[in-house]
Amino acid sequence: MDISSAVIVVVFVMTIFSSLGSNQGYAPPKNEPKPATVVSQPAASTHAEVPLGFVDEQTRPIANYIAGFRQPEQAKEIAESIVTHSKTYNVDPKLVAALMRRESGFNPRALSSSGAVGLGQLLPSTCKTTGVENPYDVDENTKGTVRYVRYLLEKFASFEDPVKFALAGYLEGPNGVYRNHGYKAATSQYVEDILGIYNKI
Repeated sequence: MDISSAVIVVVFVMTIFSSLGSNQGYAPPKNEPKPATVVSQPAASTHAEVPLGFVDEQTRPIANYIAGFRQPEQAKEIAESIVTHSKTYNVDPKLVAALMRRESGFNPRALSSSGAVGLGQLLPSTCKTTGVENPYDVDENTKGTVRYVRYLLEKFASFEDPVKFALAGYLEGPNGVYRNHGYKAATSQYVEDILGIYNKI
């Protein structure tokens, strides 16, 4: 081997060894949680249905619907919480599920610019009146949401369509809707959105 060939081999070997152990261009993944974002109506995903036997008959259709937006395990958790608290407060669980779909897309970490939080997008004042201490907790937020819906259904029980007025009150605030015996056109679309979702569950 002549000198020039030897030099080329040495340079080549040094280049290889100098690159070993280098992590240029690599950044280790960060384990910090992403900040909550506002979620309105995310597109449905293609999660598998919650397995049969995984939930009871009343919970299954709600869990399967939620599984279009959340992983099956979380869909089960949310659905079971909805059904449990809906039984306690005598509210249609499908109505609660439809409301949560419209409000947060079933995202327990959803946070609006107005400070509404979690599955039911509860405002701090609503959390206080319904006893919710951690609105990001699935079960606490669900319980607070169901309790508030029960209150609204009772408030508008004498109206010609209590469910529609209760949903309008959820968006606009109940006092103005009650006082005016009506609600805005934009609120009417919100109500129809929820009723449309209800019919899909």
